[in-house]
Amino acid sequence: MMAMRLPGLALALVGLAALWAPAARADDAAQIYDPSTVFFVDLALSPTAEAELEAEPDEYVAGSFELTASSDGTPAGEEPTPLVPQQPAEIRLKGSEGGSFRRLDEKPGFKLKFDDEEPVLGLHKMTLNNMVQDPSMVHETLAYAAFRANGIPAPRTGFAYVRLNGQDIGVYLDLENLDDIALTKIFGSFDKDAGQHLYEGEYGDDVVPGAVEAFEPDEGKENHREDLEALIEAVNGDGSAPWSQRVAPHADLLEMARFWAVEKYIDHWDGYSGHVEPSQVGLRPNNYYLYSDPAGVFQMLPWGTDQTWIPTLHVPGRAVTFDGSGGVLFNKCLEDDECFHLYWDGLNLVTHTMRSLDPVALAEDTAALLAPWQEEEREEGRPDPEADEAGEIEDGVEETLGFAAGRQAEAEEWLAENEPAGEGEEPSPEEKDSSGSAGNTPASIQASPSAGPALLLGRSSRSGRQLITRVEVGTPGRVRLRATFRAGGKRKLACSASRRVRVVGRLALRCRLSDAAMRRLARHALSLRLSIAVVGAGGKKRTVVHDVRLPKR
Repeated sequence: MMAMRLPGLALALVGLAALWAPAARADDAAQIYDPSTVFFVDLALSPTAEAELEAEPDEYVAGSFELTASSDGTPAGEEPTPLVPQQPAEIRLKGSEGGSFRRLDEKPGFKLKFDDEEPVLGLHKMTLNNMVQDPSMVHETLAYAAFRANGIPAPRTGFAYVRLNGQDIGVYLDLENLDDIALTKIFGSFDKDAGQHLYEGEYGDDVVPGAVEAFEPDEGKENHREDLEALIEAVNGDGSAPWSQRVAPHADLLEMARFWAVEKYIDHWDGYSGHVEPSQVGLRPNNYYLYSDPAGVFQMLPWGTDQTWIPTLHVPGRAVTFDGSGGVLFNKCLEDDECFHLYWDGLNLVTHTMRSLDPVALAEDTAALLAPWQEEEREEGRPDPEADEAGEIEDGVEETLGFAAGRQAEAEEWLAENEPAGEGEEPSPEEKDSSGSAGNTPASIQASPSAGPALLLGRSSRSGRQLITRVEVGTPGRVRLRATFRAGGKRKLACSASRRVRVVGRLALRCRLSDAAMRRLARHALSLRLSIAVVGAGGKKRTVVHDVRLPKR
């Protein structure tokens, strides 16, 4: 039994296996999660079961499932002997109203469950996505490949041509379920008795106070959510340590920062870090999972990537920039100096990884694979009633190719404009002459050595979104900057930074101005209060507070 392999796609998959070793383990289901193949899936439902699904599409009904391979990768190459003979399966419809949900007589998405005692290829569940919101039918495979290529655990994908009661329906994405089976393959084990969870985040679910019960545990004990409670408290609490240090015991910020970098790169506006307009509050963030390891440390896993790889900058409510506003973890990360470094490094890694992955070639290979199956769907199946069949698939592929081809340069431009300074690095001549440098902080304040470590405060300026403050520190230790401004009768954080000082002397503290501060600067000058502290040997501390004024940008 042979399935067609596309050379370019296969080569890319070899690279992915090397980068994400846990997902490359041999297992019975690996053959159907190969995006260079298409299998036949036959579903059967009785008239009674069909009526039950029409009435309650979210409820599972009794049916059957059969899986057959194609010998040559085309609809004409169906093998005579099924790979998985017909066996019982529970079937329900999937998707959201106004989104990908379709009725049973259209092109519905399917969720399947198998008997725990008789799994199919080692699986208890299957997800068959109808791809009706992705005319190109390549977005999800490209997106999950991008996550895996950057070390982010993500579902595997394959393709299926689905028939229901012998009638053709069409081409589907066969998407691996993130359940206890997949988590065990990815991480080596999953133990709900040890307090581990997989929480699904959807439609505005975020790690904010009072939100513990809003998350649905897909895996793990329903009534024991101490891991999520601890994460929410750390993310939203106060303390003298920087935010990233307080959150680190509960969240793998290195993994999360890289996760957000991939989301931004692939334009996942409907994910966690996608832009949140006021009109979208309650709907974003969306489409992500929170996975806790045995120590209660969380990672993020992706989901719902069908509307990625398309330019959304001019679509109301969907503008995705490499910074912007997203979920609370992402927002607070960008306001924290050390976490912003992690995000910048993550995006820098993503830009390099994408060169090796080559999403343009991957999209072209996938489109070529699916073309005969899409033709079969047009002739025999149930094309989506909302689709404009004439050239829509071709247009969708071309749009995806265009976005993927140009995204590299966009990411590199943002990285160049927002590059964090190296520790102890002096500002460049260009920065000294940058916008907003004139007239800012004509101050030189010497802290008394007897009151604590010596600290000399120089001028402050702005370069883009970076506030640059020159200081001279007279002792090794750590120097911290916190800039605030007054709004609505309260002081709000504009930015913060922290640097370890190993060699005494002058250095430039850089911190990234918040969205609120930049909005204020767009209207008028911004008055900032800088609090700069240096902590030396033995915990001795000296703090200087000074006001600066940044001119309107």
